[in-house]
Amino acid sequence: MKFLLTVLFGAVLGAAGTFYYIYLYHADPTEQALMRDTLTTYLPFLSEYINK
Repeated sequence: MKFLLTVLFGAVLGAAGTFYYIYLYHADPTEQALMRDTLTTYLPFLSEYINK
């Protein structure tokens, strides 16, 4: 079970790192604004889902 959680955590961390790398080095300012707006728009809904 510990191995599965470690792999899952690594996958989530790797995905987040990949998106951050794309955000920094491959997205133009318009795309960066869209990514920020999407994250800040869905964050309250995500927190409600997590805190159920």
